[in-house]
Amino acid sequence: MKKLVILFTVLLVNLSFAQKLTIAAAANVQYALDELVNSFKKDYPGLKINKIISSSGKLTSQIVRGAPYDIFLSADMKYPWFVYKKGYAVTEPKVYAYGVLVLWSMKNIPLKKRGIAILLDKHIKRIAVPNPKNAPYGREAIRVLKHYKIYERIKSKIVYGESVSQTNQYIYRKLADIGFTSKSTVVSPKLRNRGKWIEIDKKVYNPIEQGVVLLKQGKNNEYAKKFYDFIFTQKARLILKKYGYLIPDNE
Repeated sequence: MKKLVILFTVLLVNLSFAQKLTIAAAANVQYALDELVNSFKKDYPGLKINKIISSSGKLTSQIVRGAPYDIFLSADMKYPWFVYKKGYAVTEPKVYAYGVLVLWSMKNIPLKKRGIAILLDKHIKRIAVPNPKNAPYGREAIRVLKHYKIYERIKSKIVYGESVSQTNQYIYRKLADIGFTSKSTVVSPKLRNRGKWIEIDKKVYNPIEQGVVLLKQGKNNEYAKKFYDFIFTQKARLILKKYGYLIPDNE
């Protein structure tokens, strides 16, 4: 009898584990991820999915320290390759989409008329940028500023957000006059038609390769494997395109 109770308990634990999925995702993809998860769960209605949203760098640090994440969606390929080479991932990093950088403001300024030159305007006091040490979108924003040779002139105006998500808060709440963020933010249902934005010329910054890996934690989780595969399906690709991402031609 005691053995049956133990066996039943083990089965329940395994079932409970199998019905959970934890996704660590870079902040830029959070809005698209909501829709991706909802679409995926239509086939697995009993599945509980936890979404951990932060900068790619912060998530990488958490993974290395043993955070129980099954899948990692990074804003570039640097961090997935790091966790893979260190033995924390069981699949090689793969590009699932390319992110697009935009300049966004909630204030009544002639952004579309002036373009990036508006950052030099004396009325622009604070410019929000994701921290380039942790967030690839921030790294590429700094690259853009240096390309146009205006970084030194406006660097005292920059306020750094820990991630794209925090940077968005600075911009949306008007704590900053303007800022750099992902296109997926400004075209999301929650923020569409809020404020003004322009796309940054893709020729002046490196492609923002959104990378994904199946982590060691998710190796034996069938739903982690299924969601990893789902990211590359036509259904997921259409969702990502809807949120402004560019999709690799070879997928």
